[in-house]
Amino acid sequence: MMKSEENDCTSEKVELQTLNTGDTFKVAGYEWIVLNQFKVLKTCFCIMKDFLGDTKPFDTYCNRWEPSRLRHDLKYIECEIEDNCHHDVLQYMERNLMALDGTMANEISIDKVSLLTLDEYRLYREYLEYPTKFPGHIEWVLLTAVSEENRSAICAVDTCGVVKQCYCAESFNIRPVCTFRSDVLVERVHS
Repeated sequence: MMKSEENDCTSEKVELQTLNTGDTFKVAGYEWIVLNQFKVLKTCFCIMKDFLGDTKPFDTYCNRWEPSRLRHDLKYIECEIEDNCHHDVLQYMERNLMALDGTMANEISIDKVSLLTLDEYRLYREYLEYPTKFPGHIEWVLLTAVSEENRSAICAVDTCGVVKQCYCAESFNIRPVCTFRSDVLVERVHS
């Protein structure tokens, strides 16, 4: 095999449910990594492989997800995916908003596009390398607030995979998560 052939990525159309954890696929111009297949619910939990093109703050003053500027900004990803697929392919997912210190334990949010929680990051960490397309030392933000009392601190992951506490108004790299219907046709990416 020639070197140029080795570096070419090939793709094929498959149902999402045929992919395994860690597999990569493409929808609406974005590459996604399968994190979990929920066979009973017929859904697939996925994260964007790379960061969005622009860094963004979580919010100006507050680490709470529901009123955050970032939550509002990410709605365009939902529109892009569903416009590209011509039908309702994203499922609502219940997001646990418990803070790092255990406050906000009973708070949830229902979203189609969100971020990983700290617990999910720990669970799926082996599939989540820091994308090489985006050089620099900017953390990528998680959904988990540090504390209800300290409303300006949010959890983020640095380039080495270490979870840090950061000021929510900083610029972060963003890796959205979505739950897709598992019967949707996607482009499987082989590298």
